[in-house]
Amino acid sequence: MNEVGKKTKAAARAAAVIMVATLFSKILGFFRELLIGSKFGATFITDAYLVSLTVPTVLFATVFGALSTTFIPVYSEIEAKKGKKKASSFASNLFNVILVISLAISLFGTVFSRTLVKFVAVGFSGETLEMASAFTRVTMFMSVFIALANVLTGYLQANREFTVPAVIGIPYNIIIITALLFSAELGIWGLVFATVLAALAQVLIQIPAASKAGFKFGTNINFDDEDLKRMGLLVIPVVLGTGVNQVNVLVDRMMASTLEEGTIAALNFASRLNSFVYGLFTLSVATVVYPSLSQLSAEGNMEGFKRALERTLGFVVAIVMPLSAGAMVLRVPIVRFLFERGAFDSRATLMTATALFYYSIGMVGFGLRDVLSRAFYSLKDTRTPMANGAFAVGINIILNLILVSLMGLGGLALATSISALVGTALLFYRLQQKTGPLGGRKILMDIIKSATACVVMSFVVHHIYTVMSKLFIPKALLYQVWDLGVSCLAGIIVYLIMVLILRMEGMMWAVKIFVPVRLKK
Repeated sequence: MNEVGKKTKAAARAAAVIMVATLFSKILGFFRELLIGSKFGATFITDAYLVSLTVPTVLFATVFGALSTTFIPVYSEIEAKKGKKKASSFASNLFNVILVISLAISLFGTVFSRTLVKFVAVGFSGETLEMASAFTRVTMFMSVFIALANVLTGYLQANREFTVPAVIGIPYNIIIITALLFSAELGIWGLVFATVLAALAQVLIQIPAASKAGFKFGTNINFDDEDLKRMGLLVIPVVLGTGVNQVNVLVDRMMASTLEEGTIAALNFASRLNSFVYGLFTLSVATVVYPSLSQLSAEGNMEGFKRALERTLGFVVAIVMPLSAGAMVLRVPIVRFLFERGAFDSRATLMTATALFYYSIGMVGFGLRDVLSRAFYSLKDTRTPMANGAFAVGINIILNLILVSLMGLGGLALATSISALVGTALLFYRLQQKTGPLGGRKILMDIIKSATACVVMSFVVHHIYTVMSKLFIPKALLYQVWDLGVSCLAGIIVYLIMVLILRMEGMMWAVKIFVPVRLKK
């Protein structure tokens, strides 16, 4: 096996680790939210706590979150042209610069916490406002830990260490859950301090791995470093692109507020389900392949770059498309199983299932877009994804205005999916202008084959679930699990059979990478 093949195989296995860690972390996160609701309820105390998190994690984490994205291609280029020692020096200097900047921001936030809370939550007043302001004086220091954690994550991923960054969400959730379990003694302030401590843990858990990978912690700090300035220019479009997505969400919610009661909640629940699949599979693959693409780009190996990208795109199509089809076919039982209890009634289930159906149409587009965006970032082009994101938001807004009057709730979700698919197609076209042909015909064949397999799978799943739900009426939770479990298992088996019949290269390649040789024999 050649060097590129070995790196690709290692990356694929790292993606599997990330998927498992992400799944476990998301399960813990879901349990964390359940505990917050059960311990503090839907009260002004919970509102104050959540807003105190909004200030450091939304206003500032968007900027700091772009650090790991832009760090990797710059670091890879420095390492390729100037050597490992110079690259490590750049990383150390960045760490110290970010430490100083984030500390200044945190101190600013503690002084002007009341003003920041009023900006985020304009309706707060009285005791709620004072409590949120007091909490924010503590939670603002999360900005420091979020920033430093992103620098360390970027360094570790650039050095092909994916396991530690993938698991940092686990201790984060465990610390907060522990505080919630002892909330009778610790109260809401215990939760506030535990949340900050959990953010600190994301830094501490990465330090040993970063040191082992060659990171040198020191006191050197140079704001005039040329590589630092170059990275700063790359960060700006990424931050603006992320901001564009926030505008997109805001517009959707503004229009949803004009529809029937519960529309915003239904869109939110459906979006969370959609992003769960996205975060578990496509984001894991994109995270792992990104350093490889950055290194191949820095080395000028465009053939290797295109080959790695083509395989990744084929893999995303082969994995996400059946998940999208399954979510569309089983939308009602999935939502009923996850949410329908307490105040979440059958009406809410149908509304959320409708939104999930139309969001699922664009699931493949969301997945491919994330991989393609990272391909641009690895080529040190952050402006094209930003411009593409702005264009997609424009399409979404226009479609919202057209479809919301025709389809209501479903129109908002469908507009989001169509804009994602159009934006992804344009992103693919623009990437080919930079790299040359990317095997568009081959990727199109992957899509056609996967779509064919999904049609067969969907037909089987629909009929099996119909039969199962008649035999075991899905009211009791156990019957819901049984009906869904059998239907999903049948869908997986049918899809894999179709993979073999149609010889879908994306999935066949994944099997070769993930399955140990002794099992294949």
